[in-house]
Amino acid sequence: MKHKLRRQILTLLQGTVVAQLLPIIIAPILTRIYTPEQFGILAIYMAVISVLTPIVNARYELAISLPKQERNALALFTLTTKINLVVTGIATLIVLIFKNNIIQIFSLEDGVWILLLPIGLFLTGLINSFTYINNRMERFNYLAKSKVYQASSMVFMQLGLGILKFGSFGLVMGYIVGQCLSILNLNRKLSIKQKITEEKIDKELILKVSKEYNEFPKYAMITHSMESFSAQTPNLFLTKFFGAATAGYYSLTNRTISMPLSLVGKAIGDVFLSNASKLYRERGECKEIYTKTLKALAVIPIIPFTILFIWGEELFGLVFGQEWEVAGSYMRLLLPAIYLQFISSPLSHMFIIAKKIKIDLVIQIVVFILSIGAFLIGNFYFKSVEFSLVLFSIVLGIKYISFIIISYSLAKGVSRSRVDEENDYN
Repeated sequence: MKHKLRRQILTLLQGTVVAQLLPIIIAPILTRIYTPEQFGILAIYMAVISVLTPIVNARYELAISLPKQERNALALFTLTTKINLVVTGIATLIVLIFKNNIIQIFSLEDGVWILLLPIGLFLTGLINSFTYINNRMERFNYLAKSKVYQASSMVFMQLGLGILKFGSFGLVMGYIVGQCLSILNLNRKLSIKQKITEEKIDKELILKVSKEYNEFPKYAMITHSMESFSAQTPNLFLTKFFGAATAGYYSLTNRTISMPLSLVGKAIGDVFLSNASKLYRERGECKEIYTKTLKALAVIPIIPFTILFIWGEELFGLVFGQEWEVAGSYMRLLLPAIYLQFISSPLSHMFIIAKKIKIDLVIQIVVFILSIGAFLIGNFYFKSVEFSLVLFSIVLGIKYISFIIISYSLAKGVSRSRVDEENDYN
């Protein structure tokens, strides 16, 4: 188990490292082609997609790893694609009808990105569904390659369209093209349609699994929507209160620091979910693998974070251009929260594995309220971007520490009889 876990983590890490290395290399060029305002538009586009992502599949994709029978997992996959189509259709109508109102909400002049929202939302839903079915089938090599294809195609498309002066449209289109190539790779040699046909996935079975795992739309969808909104609060409120350029500075921090770390953490989290869920089904606990994963997550970012905390502002100015030094100062304020996020996010799968989504929901409601409060106080009382980010960082720090404590408690397990009952049910 130990060697298998290490091999699976390394497989995903290799793909993730390559996928993140290229955008980081290209970023200094992109920051000299695109303005902070244009990066701010991309940040808003990705923020809206992120907030809506939990709704697009009703979070049923999270349950794909859980059923004992393969047939039920395929039924869940089919269910997610059907929900995706319905939600995307509704989103398209809303965008077409209320386009001007949405532009006014964010106080922006450039509204082309809004028309591309339904496309990005649909593709995001497909990626999530394919990711979890690949994860269940332990196709970690394909998961790794999909990250590489998505990142490389995205940055080269953004680079080309930037040179051609497409502005923020180029940044958004690059993101969409990357999603398309990721899906193509995840579907490669999966034969998902053939499997669904062979297993005779019908409406009756889809309805059955939708009821069996109805905790996910009831609790996980709301929980993760609030979590996404809380995480995207800076992009949404910085744009509204301080302008798109400020959101652009913040987005560079996310693009070069938070996003690479989150993908590395997700690679570890994907493997943790696959192995921990199996152990939890069989033994009723997964404390050992939880502890090993926790230690690895705590050690990985120590050296780079120390360097960034001391010389972050100077490094941002040197690498991305002098006008981007502001992004370095924002990054320094957020580093403690980013470190705790890196540790806690992969381990938060324990809420799904142990079916304790209600606990996650309570935490997210509190964080949701506090995150909004942080930016309202920072804007209306202090008129300060920096103070807003400090308050937001404190809120996130409390959240991630709570996640680590509670998820460790869940990893210690349940009684053997309860495990047998749940296995019989699934």
